[in-house]
Amino acid sequence: MSKYFKPSEFKACVPSCSIGQMDAGFLETLDRIRETAGIPLVLNCAYRSREWDLAKGRTGNSSHTRGLAVDIRCGSNANRYKIVKAALACGITRIGIGRTFVHIDADRSLTQERIWHYYD
Repeated sequence: MSKYFKPSEFKACVPSCSIGQMDAGFLETLDRIRETAGIPLVLNCAYRSREWDLAKGRTGNSSHTRGLAVDIRCGSNANRYKIVKAALACGITRIGIGRTFVHIDADRSLTQERIWHYYD
């Protein structure tokens, strides 16, 4: 299903999930981002169920709940730049920047051409 990502990487996410819960087209995009960035992409979070999202006080309508988003671990500004640059080059237009991760999603049902931060 994926050139670079193994099922075990999705099991290690919080919450644990399965590669099969991810949108197949989005997985192809993740592979292209990984190839373009030229660095490993370690996933912190991928698919989340609506129930899990709601239990955490979220809306339950996240791109994660449709298998269209991931949070990629990022510990340096250089890697953050590589990930964002590669995501944009691969057609991703929704990016969130956290202190230790980059959120990317391909959810066309949400507003496009947005970059936000999680620093508050």
